Amino acid sequence: MKTMKIYLSLLVLASLHLSTAVAEDGVEVTVDETAPAMHMIIGKQRVWAVPAFEDYMYMFFDLCDAMELKVGEECQIYPMNAEIGLNALATVQDGNRLILYDRRLSSEVGGNGAQMIIAHELGHHYCGHLGKHGDPSLELEADRFAAAAMRKAGMPLDAAMSVLPILAGRASKSHPGRDARVAAIKSGWEHPETGKDCRK
Repeated sequence: MKTMKIYLSLLVLASLHLSTAVAEDGVEVTVDETAPAMHMIIGKQRVWAVPAFEDYMYMFFDLCDAMELKVGEECQIYPMNAEIGLNALATVQDGNRLILYDRRLSSEVGGNGAQMIIAHELGHHYCGHLGKHGDPSLELEADRFAAAAMRKAGMPLDAAMSVLPILAGRASKSHPGRDARVAAIKSGWEHPETGKDCRK
């Protein structure tokens, strides 16, 4: 069943209606300050993105299943791989909901950390955060959602904490500091039933 989901998603990716599409197996995504997104790239950039490798697709669908999200609606999101400055990005391009993930992050956080990052970006989509810039509390909501998804997918707390090497120690204008994020991750993992509370 999961193999079929992935195959269908790859077929859909090949026919995305992006105005900047340049090939069947990849799309050129234009990201700027006006695009509804989280973890915005600074300035206007054109990014070459390709359908995510199969292991990232499996991660994504496992997370959707764990959080009991509707595949045709809440999980109508396309995971893509792109070099975006060792970052990940939840965005909408021409009506298509995307998660862009820089695979180079995986060498920093491992497979578990990659899954946690993808869960975090899925959380931004689920919680309706896109386009709401400058509110650090949104990052904590996405962290709680992601940790709940990891727990429901059968992953230990250590797996959810695999992202610690890339979390900034000090708070910024858009992101809380590491201590607040660790607390949010612990909270989401210990109380996974609260993972979807961001919609209340």
